[in-house]
Amino acid sequence: MRRILAPVLVAALLVAGCGGPAAPPAAGEQLARFTVQGGKRVAGPERLEVARGQAVRIEVTTDADDELHVHGYDEEVELTAGKPGSVVFTADVPGLFEVELHHSGAKLTQLRVGA
Repeated sequence: MRRILAPVLVAALLVAGCGGPAAPPAAGEQLARFTVQGGKRVAGPERLEVARGQAVRIEVTTDADDELHVHGYDEEVELTAGKPGSVVFTADVPGLFEVELHHSGAKLTQLRVGA
């Protein structure tokens, strides 16, 4: 029984991390979703304001492969066209930070973390 369960569990974990439907926000997590088409943000807030110490998830779906980067937190994730990708972190540094895509140069939002 254990030999069968382990591969099934591994397969389920791999599928869960490969795109698919977006997960709902966790309790207390601030979620911001963005859509990028043709190298430009077409959906998502211009500014994301969060309290210091709050969990943040920034999720992006783009029509071209790219890399999401949150300045000041050095959070990055490779994005695959058509599949949502996200970074999750605790906003523990106060200030105003740019969130962008590296390859297209698209500016997604400004992250403002309260003091």
